[in-house]
Amino acid sequence: MSTQLEIATELIKNEDVVAFPTETVYGLGARIDSRKAVEKIFTTKQRPFFDPLIVHVASIQQAQECTTDFNPLVQVLAEKFWPGPLTLVIPKSEKISDVITSGLQDVGIRFPNHPIALQLIQAVGVPIAAPSANKFGRTSPTTAQHVRHEFGDAVFVMDGEPSQIGIESTVLAVKSISDEKKYQLCILRKGFVTRSQIDELLKPLSFNYSWVDHLDKKSSPGNMKHHYMPSVPFVICRNTAMKLSELNTILNSRLSQLPDQVEGVTLIKPKGQINKIEFLKLPTDPVLAARELYSLLRLASLRSPQVLCFIQLPSQIGEMWESVFDRLYKAASLILD
Repeated sequence: MSTQLEIATELIKNEDVVAFPTETVYGLGARIDSRKAVEKIFTTKQRPFFDPLIVHVASIQQAQECTTDFNPLVQVLAEKFWPGPLTLVIPKSEKISDVITSGLQDVGIRFPNHPIALQLIQAVGVPIAAPSANKFGRTSPTTAQHVRHEFGDAVFVMDGEPSQIGIESTVLAVKSISDEKKYQLCILRKGFVTRSQIDELLKPLSFNYSWVDHLDKKSSPGNMKHHYMPSVPFVICRNTAMKLSELNTILNSRLSQLPDQVEGVTLIKPKGQINKIEFLKLPTDPVLAARELYSLLRLASLRSPQVLCFIQLPSQIGEMWESVFDRLYKAASLILD
């Protein structure tokens, strides 16, 4: 057993929180069977108690113990996409407290694909509840250094490689209509696992399922209107024909109208005329763009431009880009057409 694993295991067994790497982003975890420990996640992150947490497991058997409905369709999804970046929202068992689910009857469960995360869950012996390891509303961390920058010495961080996927898991709600042997599926948060991949798996099988778009998104973590925000005003421009002078004029008039604080994130608004705009450039491959997105946002903020701007291109289409834009739009202070 490595030293950092020993330390982290001891902390979690003693009802403390620990930051640990996963393939999506770094998580801030606590054991699920201690209300005190789970509440410490919320207070450490400054996260409102109405925003539910995801439960991380190290086996399908552990997942089955967290729910009252590990139905055949869930089983197929788990066997295909676990361990991996898919969170399944299904009815919770009595093992899962209302604090974890923010009073909801469903729980998000994920089996992460990262050796350190799995070693930690196995060593603790119970599943671990964990959101991303950052202050509430701020940009998610994809390296140990990001977490240390966020919390300093207040949180023990297990050091791993940078997260390979770089954005949070897809969150999929599965509702079983048992009388009719039907299932309703709803993507509450887009991610690396896409709707078309799920269809590709399920359509050849005999499941009677349909997609719905209207489930309450509050049942999923990470669905506040503004999330992942850097402290520097972040502007998305969807008009590729806009000239820099025109952009400058609009920013000078509009940015002063922004609130000083958005959902807990204090915006450092430019004082006086804007003359230092930095443009966020993402890789052309959306998988690479997702992997680097949060690091690039953090690095740009550290350089302290007056404004950070991203030009959305017509070529950036497809499901994976939609997952990237889900984060970009929630990080944005302003969107221009």
